[in-house]
Amino acid sequence: MTLDNGVMIFGDSIMKGVILSDNARYKTSELFNAEKLSTELGVPVDNRSRFGCTLEKGLGVLEKTLNMGKSCSAIVLEYGGNDCDFNWEEVAAEPESEHEPHTPIDKFVALYERAVTLLREKGITPVLTTLPPLCSERYLKWICRAGLSKESILNWLGDVNAIYRYQERYSRAVEALAVRLKTPLVDIRSRFLSERKMEEFFCEDGIHPNEKGQGLIREAFRSFLEKSGALAAV
Repeated sequence: MTLDNGVMIFGDSIMKGVILSDNARYKTSELFNAEKLSTELGVPVDNRSRFGCTLEKGLGVLEKTLNMGKSCSAIVLEYGGNDCDFNWEEVAAEPESEHEPHTPIDKFVALYERAVTLLREKGITPVLTTLPPLCSERYLKWICRAGLSKESILNWLGDVNAIYRYQERYSRAVEALAVRLKTPLVDIRSRFLSERKMEEFFCEDGIHPNEKGQGLIREAFRSFLEKSGALAAV
């Protein structure tokens, strides 16, 4: 894989480098900004990731960008964290009802396959990523901080680790898709899971990697590029 014409990134807040500051406000980490990545790789990097973005929204942004004539060698796609999430207010209010994630898994896979097909038709190499894991108990505490009933949410979930399993299912779906479509894959998740004290790499909300966690994401990308030979070409 060569990167002569640069790289674009489409994803959510994870790939945007969003972290939680000490005063519980979200900000962008300096470890994963486009300028630093461009310098490190020696090629232009254009990061179009957006906070809170689902795959469906991201695909719309991707299509508009390509229709404007934007071109590059490869596009990194990182989605799933918002897709697998639920409307927790509705869950807390009606724990005995059925609730769907923001993007049901079958639709998620179909949209991802559509995105890969679109990029290949444009002569662009699609690169998928697994999702970093999350800290279930920390995330549940975060979503209940404004007064949602933890008891009601747990009643619907069954157990707190169901949050982890829901998210893991989406990450595994991306892995399976990459194998089926023979698409390059950056395994971010394994890099986090290799850490004994994984919680130390996440913010208070349990879902956004902190500065140390952003460092692990960079390591995962650098390892991928070294194995693919891309760094040798730049």
